[in-house]
Amino acid sequence: MSNQNWSIKITKLPQAEVEIEVEITEAFFSTYRSKALKTLNENLKVDGFRAGHIPEKTIVEKVGDEHILFEMAELVIKDVYPKIVAENNLDVIGRPEITITKIATGNPLGLKIKTAIVPTVELPDYQTIATKLNTEPAETIEVTAEDVTKALEEIRQHTSHQHHEHNPPAGGGDKLSADAKGSGETKPELNDDFAKSLGKFDSLADLKTKLRASIKMEKEMRAKEKRRLKIVTEIQQKAKFELSPVLIENELQKMIGELEMQISQAGLAFDDYLTHLKKTRDDLKKDWRQDAEKRVGFGLTLEALAKAEKITAPEEELQKETDFLVIRYPEASPEQLRNYAQTVITHEKTFQFLENLK
Repeated sequence: MSNQNWSIKITKLPQAEVEIEVEITEAFFSTYRSKALKTLNENLKVDGFRAGHIPEKTIVEKVGDEHILFEMAELVIKDVYPKIVAENNLDVIGRPEITITKIATGNPLGLKIKTAIVPTVELPDYQTIATKLNTEPAETIEVTAEDVTKALEEIRQHTSHQHHEHNPPAGGGDKLSADAKGSGETKPELNDDFAKSLGKFDSLADLKTKLRASIKMEKEMRAKEKRRLKIVTEIQQKAKFELSPVLIENELQKMIGELEMQISQAGLAFDDYLTHLKKTRDDLKKDWRQDAEKRVGFGLTLEALAKAEKITAPEEELQKETDFLVIRYPEASPEQLRNYAQTVITHEKTFQFLENLK
């Protein structure tokens, strides 16, 4: 593929990378000389001249022809690379690796560009896989008395801590429950008064009923999540694609970033935490590599399914979600948040599509 200003040859490489050989015509390349001189003129410091007012002859004497050629190459690459990517529908990711193979006055410019692209995914018969898993008997969801007791105890702990912080116990221990005696901490008794004190319940029985419903909902959500993961993971295992090192590296960086955030929220310094683990960031990357590959593969499979089924985020829904995110994360760029919202909505709709295959 070529246009009048350059010709290119694209070679597919393993691990979802491509190599683009580019030859830029001498006529087009030479048009960048004046742009390069202008850039150098503004950035050079030459005694006796104001920036932007240095004669061309002085610039050439000061930096030499070769320097000007490389400045021209840098400017032409900035303009031409995005056009090559767009004209050839290359789904590129990460920073390209660019090598100049030929550069001389009065000659065409030769380049070799190596870049990672989003891997193409060859999907298996995903409809059959999803249908088969959807017809398996659903996990029975049970809420035991023990679940309710545990949840009640957590609420009780929480309220007793709050009570303890704001209202140190004074004298008279008749209200203390047996397990709190001697610990210096008041634990409220589990009765109707306790339920009412929480502000949303009429009685202890009402609190237990609503807790049971809430626990059931949480368990159902988890079961749904598990089934979704199972369907996509099975499709992922039968799909064919190459993983690009760039995507895995990005995922590892993201995983380390997530951990770093958790650690700093817990009030610890990440480097101290690593010292305690006797590990470096590179050790973590080695340990997590397999997980990162699975996560990347999962995401690619989900994207490929959405593409195959032409699933997109409806404009109205997308706008609503973006507006909500903009309020929540004012420091992020609206464009980034819109892309994130698009991914979230599209993934959700893809999961729904898979779940409904019967």
